[in-house]
Amino acid sequence: MSAHTLGERAPAARAVVFVTIAFAISWSLWFLHPLVAQDQGIALTLDQLATFGPAVAALLVADRPAPTSGAHDQPPRLRVILAALATLAVTGLLLAPRWADVSSPLAAALLVLLIAIPATLVWISGSRDPRFATLLASILSPRSPWWTYLVALLLFPAASLLDSGLVALFGGEVGSQPRVLAEASWTGILIVFGVTLLFGGPLGEEIGWRGWLLPTLQSRLSPLLSSLIVGLVWGLWHLPLHLRGVYDGDMGTGLGGFAVRIASSCLLAVIFTWLYNRSRGGLLVVILLHTSVNNTSGYWLPVNIGLTIVLLAFAAGVVVADRMYLRPTPASHRRSTWIPV
Repeated sequence: MSAHTLGERAPAARAVVFVTIAFAISWSLWFLHPLVAQDQGIALTLDQLATFGPAVAALLVADRPAPTSGAHDQPPRLRVILAALATLAVTGLLLAPRWADVSSPLAAALLVLLIAIPATLVWISGSRDPRFATLLASILSPRSPWWTYLVALLLFPAASLLDSGLVALFGGEVGSQPRVLAEASWTGILIVFGVTLLFGGPLGEEIGWRGWLLPTLQSRLSPLLSSLIVGLVWGLWHLPLHLRGVYDGDMGTGLGGFAVRIASSCLLAVIFTWLYNRSRGGLLVVILLHTSVNNTSGYWLPVNIGLTIVLLAFAAGVVVADRMYLRPTPASHRRSTWIPV
């Protein structure tokens, strides 16, 4: 099936194709994990490569330029070259310690591939091909209000601190996770942030979830309904990791733990959509938000029921304030991607 054929399909059919490809790539790599579990280097690299399934799927189905200004925001060529080289250098440094654990030519080849993917995505973001420029150009051509970057970085740490304060106020047990932050150096925090952003899901996932799927859905559906669909897909995508017990300690075991995943993904998707729209389709903003969520939740700061209450209140507020329950008007193509402010 050619890319042109995919581009001619209705949005619903194209979304199904996108989801199928994303799941096929990621699930195949995750289900290989038990077969190579004896080699932790290969197993870890396969898990991290799997996070790029949504990005690859988005690149494969991208065809017609979306109705957004992003198609005309190609970054200068010199910026693309320097950014790609810098990304390659950073990924190489972050993964340099892993070379000590390389046990075979296969392990080395997979590690080289993992190092190269982020720089390749940055390079593609400067493509003159409108398919890829529309999808990725906002990574290197910031068009988002400055405050959206602060929200992306600080919203979830602030929510977690508020949660801890509320729990402590009512005499509850805050938890021991905050000491991790207290004992960490700023260098360590930055390294963890970089590894999470590049290889922990945010970069590979957001190019697909918010870069392609969300604007495709918002071209026909309300931001709220689009968010819930993306959240459901996002949650289901994690199923193989739940079956392996990766999240048992965070979300619980069995069907109950997976239900928590689906519910939390839908809640988070509403907040992600709000910030994506407010950032005028800023892909870098939601990548930073995703990184902040991953590093905040149960790692730097504790997760309690209070955090869920705080996030529910915030999500309800932005849904009402931005009227995210309304469908876009047919004449407003820009609103299919972001809400003017």
